[in-house]
Amino acid sequence: MLSFMVFMLMFGGAFLTALLAVTFYWASLHVRARRAGVEFTLDGTEPEVPAVLRGDDLSTIGVWSSVLARFGHVDELRRLIEDANLKWTVGRLTLMMLLGGSATAALLWQVGFVPVLPAALITALVACSPYLYIVRMRRMRFANFARQFPEALDSLTRALKAGYPLASAVELLSFEQPEPLASEMRRTREEWNLGVGWDQALDNLAGRIPLPEVHLFVAAVKMQNRIGGRLNDVLARLGETMRDNATLESEVRAISTHSRITGMVLTVLPVVIGALMLVVNPEYMAIMLRRPEGRTMLGAAVLANIVAHFVIKRVARVKM
Repeated sequence: MLSFMVFMLMFGGAFLTALLAVTFYWASLHVRARRAGVEFTLDGTEPEVPAVLRGDDLSTIGVWSSVLARFGHVDELRRLIEDANLKWTVGRLTLMMLLGGSATAALLWQVGFVPVLPAALITALVACSPYLYIVRMRRMRFANFARQFPEALDSLTRALKAGYPLASAVELLSFEQPEPLASEMRRTREEWNLGVGWDQALDNLAGRIPLPEVHLFVAAVKMQNRIGGRLNDVLARLGETMRDNATLESEVRAISTHSRITGMVLTVLPVVIGALMLVVNPEYMAIMLRRPEGRTMLGAAVLANIVAHFVIKRVARVKM
């Protein structure tokens, strides 16, 4: 019971420290605004703050939403969440990062034998894990879109050959294709229905899906709208080229699989060996945990293992 209370106190202290840091930043903005003669309120009425940052979708907590609206990268975080197609808010993401980092810092502080540098590294990794999850989901969504796009171009080509206009062909894609391609095509079609020109709607699509294949598709459609020509033939060649590129990327990825597997094995192997030694000979590992020199060596080993993992991952990555 006492250890649980100590943990809760540590957790509360770490979380309050992070919250006070954010509050101090907001207070400094308040002081600077007063010195400049600008009214600074919590209801988002400051004229210098862009309207896109003052929406309620930043957070369901009004005060936290107003605090987040003062940071410069909030719009980038919201765009990242939108690209990952998650029903999160920026407030939820930031609170998850604060809570995760605070809980980890409190837990490591209570454990006691973890050195300062590895503890700080672990805390930062846990705090950034929600952000890394969003980045991974965004990358997976774009990869799925790129994999579905050549087949979608074939369907679009067949629809154009059958006499459908471009708007109707895009609408067919929104019903026939799987996600995430269907939702993006549906959004493009809805923008056109609302009066946005095809050029602008396609530019918005290329902005939401920053893939070379999408930019080529947008350029082909815009060129056809301006100078004419057989769009179905252009899209057919474009789809064939994308399919050849995907085949080449698959071959390169298969060749680099050995390096990536080697990196994963070398990363996991020290952890497995340490766990086995802890089970087979606990006294041997207890010396490492009890003595300051042993804890320093363990912390350095963990740090070196993490750095080596990212170095191997970087070396094994093949850019196309």
